[in-house]
Amino acid sequence: MTQLQRVKTCLALLQMCLVGGLVAASSSVEVDILRSDNASWTLEHEPEAYRILARLDSGKEVVLEIDYDGPADKQHLVGVTPILGGRRLEGAFWGSTAPLIYPQLDPEEHQIERVLVHSKGAALRVRFEGGDYQVLNPAGSNEPLFMEAVFRRKGDRLEVLLYGLYYLLPSQAGTRIELTAAGEKVTREVKPSVDGQASVVSDGSVVIGTVSDSRHLEYFDKVTRVEIDDILFGRLELDTFVERLQIQVNRQAGVPIGLLELDFDHSFKDRGQRRVMSRLSIELP
Repeated sequence: MTQLQRVKTCLALLQMCLVGGLVAASSSVEVDILRSDNASWTLEHEPEAYRILARLDSGKEVVLEIDYDGPADKQHLVGVTPILGGRRLEGAFWGSTAPLIYPQLDPEEHQIERVLVHSKGAALRVRFEGGDYQVLNPAGSNEPLFMEAVFRRKGDRLEVLLYGLYYLLPSQAGTRIELTAAGEKVTREVKPSVDGQASVVSDGSVVIGTVSDSRHLEYFDKVTRVEIDDILFGRLELDTFVERLQIQVNRQAGVPIGLLELDFDHSFKDRGQRRVMSRLSIELP
């Protein structure tokens, strides 16, 4: 028989940060955790830290940190941080720390209300829900916005099946992106300037933008594959079909920003695609 561990927690959070006199707004997140007795992933719920740790097998090589406390916490944003061989796939993002897999589509309007973490066999399923499509477009439906991710180890890679709307946040430390968009190959490279005060965007040979106290935006339609070589995060490969993908590089004076954005929500905002299915493959150390 299957032995289930189910934890449902409704957290009403009212926090005050004495430093600077800031008050964080209250939020409520429902957490649903389930693990079958044949699961490869072990789960540790740390409600005082508003996170769940999922460890694969021995837990030494592959760990997922699932954060669910949302925008009221200015230290770590909601989402999934893979921790691979001790290397955390996360970075500075608008003064906070953000994970590689980021489900919050609007930092002010989109609130995560429910998190599900289910471990069965070799698979770990994580789902974030909150708000509805009208958060992104007033003409959208009142169906819940969500991001779902299913994690499995496949040999020397961590495979993630993604569904819904989401961001991926690689680093700006030195990243090469190869896109297949409408059947054409496109290259973008992002790396720091010599003085470290700006990010330089190029097509691999010619500089097309220098971002200092500004942002760089580009849109690519009918994207089917994305290959990322990130000096910090390693090799990432994404097979997908997204009607419109936005790449955004931000820098702001005095605000730590070490990540760039691959935004899948513009597929809905601009093209009406409500759900994007992708297969992300992350090289293990």
